[in-house]
Amino acid sequence: MQNYKDYQVDLTNCDKEPIHIIGRIQPHGFLLILNKETLLIEQVSQNISDFSPDHSPEELIDKPLQVLLSAHEEAFNPELLLQPDHSGPIIISVADSKFFGFSHLSEGKIVLECERYTSYLDREKIKHNTILSRLHEHLNTIESVEELGEAAAETVMDMLDYDQVYIMRFDTDWHTEVIAECRKEGMTSYLGHHFPATDIPEPARALLLEKKVRQIPNVGAQAVEIIPYVNPSTGAPSNILRSELRNPSEIHLEYLRNMGVAASMSFSIVVRGKLWGVLACQHKKPVFIEVWRRQLCQLITQTLADSIAALQEKRDMKQYNVFKRNEQAFISHLMQYEDLVSALSQATLDPLTFTEATGVALVLNKQVFTFGTTPSSSELSKLAKWLEERMDEKVYSTQQLSKQFSEAEAYRETASGLLALEISRYNQEYLLFFKPEIKKKRIWAGNPDKSVLEEGMRLHPRKSFENWEQVVKGNSLPWSINEIEIGQLLAKDLTALRLTDQAAKLKDLNAQLETTAKLLSFKNSQLQDFALIMSHNLRSPLNNIEGLHELYRLNPSEANAAFAMDQVAEVAGNMSRTISDLNLILNIDLQAQLPSEEVELESIIQKEIQNMGVAVEKTEAHFETELQVPTLTLPLIYLESILHNLVSNALKYYSPDRKPVIRIRSWQENDRVCLSVSDNGLGMDLEKVGHKVFGLYKTFHEHEQAKGLGLYLTKIQTESLGGQISVKSEVGKGTTFTVTFPHGA
Repeated sequence: MQNYKDYQVDLTNCDKEPIHIIGRIQPHGFLLILNKETLLIEQVSQNISDFSPDHSPEELIDKPLQVLLSAHEEAFNPELLLQPDHSGPIIISVADSKFFGFSHLSEGKIVLECERYTSYLDREKIKHNTILSRLHEHLNTIESVEELGEAAAETVMDMLDYDQVYIMRFDTDWHTEVIAECRKEGMTSYLGHHFPATDIPEPARALLLEKKVRQIPNVGAQAVEIIPYVNPSTGAPSNILRSELRNPSEIHLEYLRNMGVAASMSFSIVVRGKLWGVLACQHKKPVFIEVWRRQLCQLITQTLADSIAALQEKRDMKQYNVFKRNEQAFISHLMQYEDLVSALSQATLDPLTFTEATGVALVLNKQVFTFGTTPSSSELSKLAKWLEERMDEKVYSTQQLSKQFSEAEAYRETASGLLALEISRYNQEYLLFFKPEIKKKRIWAGNPDKSVLEEGMRLHPRKSFENWEQVVKGNSLPWSINEIEIGQLLAKDLTALRLTDQAAKLKDLNAQLETTAKLLSFKNSQLQDFALIMSHNLRSPLNNIEGLHELYRLNPSEANAAFAMDQVAEVAGNMSRTISDLNLILNIDLQAQLPSEEVELESIIQKEIQNMGVAVEKTEAHFETELQVPTLTLPLIYLESILHNLVSNALKYYSPDRKPVIRIRSWQENDRVCLSVSDNGLGMDLEKVGHKVFGLYKTFHEHEQAKGLGLYLTKIQTESLGGQISVKSEVGKGTTFTVTFPHGA
């Protein structure tokens, strides 16, 4: 007889066995599947007649639950079965006999299963409460997981009187190790033995979380079918995964028989919501354990899980505090240096101070920094490249690096364990912790390959559970939560230092760019000024030459020709010198400042009078100078331009009622040198135009050569030299422009 109608299970597919739709139950109770809405019976176990002789399974189909209940049943309320998760037990009377009823909802159906009632005597309650109290006190004094397991196993053994009780702990690969046991004389010891993950395949592990207590009173018992196998309202087998009575997997039953076990019970050890291990009970003869003791042992198991969690938390917190304190000290040391690379180049680090790793490597900025025992720099670079392609999250850990990354076989002894934390995947920057290979002998309860080929080409569980030794290679100790958290903290702090370095470098770069931008802006301004100087300052000499030509054309005498030629030669020389000065400045490197030199004011004034000779001659202008400060240290080209603009303005806007008098003065006031150009010309109404005197293209008198450029250029040039310009003027009386420069400018 099979658990499934059209599905056969052996070791080739046991990891995918659909145990939730097993169509049979164990015979020590009966099972009903009810319609949730009507409470009509849709499926029933074949053995119902063993518990209610007046009813056959076939006649119960489509009947209400009440037909099974005893006539005097008053205490049972069927509405209790509609609760979302009624873990029971409840008490039901069937055929004038009491039963424990366990019910739960499954895919819209009510699964109700019953086993015979047994009373719980007061003396037993007192005894069990005393045992639990003593166990709880004892567990609070224990400092190792193994001792906790041993105490729990002894208590369960005393409670159940089984032949053997042992505690199995899962590892990261779901293999189990027996860490504690209690057994009667003659029973095989499995203490320290390992069982492969295939002994408890994935569906079974999922079930251990769903249903934490599982009893098989008689491994050899004849299973009872559920009829019909397919639920008539759904057209599919019913899901009885959480059933108390569900028949075990045939593979598991065969496995137990091969171990010589006739009865078994298991309790899931769930620590912090995760399957930690199993408390397993085995007996050489069939034995049924009533619900009271099952619940009591489940409570013991939960107490064990709580104690494991508390012990781990206590150890973890103590270790974490030490790790964190050392990590902070290391980061504080690094912060004393100007940049992270320099700090790491001079730092010393013992990896064991904040992890249990024996080596640490930091791949940063295409450099490799190592502490402790690590692979070589070239091997680390290849590992970083592999991690870039491999890591989906910012944290990656393994105990068997060589199985994941074949090139790591070369340094297996140094680095079988890897904890990698991403700093920058783009730059292939990682923080890497390494643990060495731990070579040890692992004792298995039989060959972990376990499968043997038998008649009919069907694979069966192994029959031998004798010691089978294996030398484990390529494995390291596991990475603890503490190590991962401290590694993440260190990676975060290193990233912060890295970003601080980058921010400082960006700040320096921005400062350099800002300085360069200012220099370029300044030079661009200079180039604009020079272009304006070229167009503005050379206009007057050209106008002068045109005037000389016009003088000769109107009166082509030898005297006028000689005068014109002499003046042209003088003006041309001045123009040539101005152009030479501009070329010299334009050839200066962009990083240099505009050169200053000591300039005699008198020579500059005479040069400008010569350049504007025609205008001077035409207006009969008279020049006066009072130079208390005879020399200025300024860029020559700027000083010439300033004087040219101010003098040309005085000549340009003279009064037709009088001959122009232009007075040029220099003097010192405190820490500033002053230079003024005064005239007796037309003057301006500053109340009306004062705010636009130095504006670009602003003119205030009608004149054919007025462009509104000279004063704008003069203001820009003066201010670029750190100076200031001001004006005083009165209509019909004249104007005075004064520029001031810092002393020594």
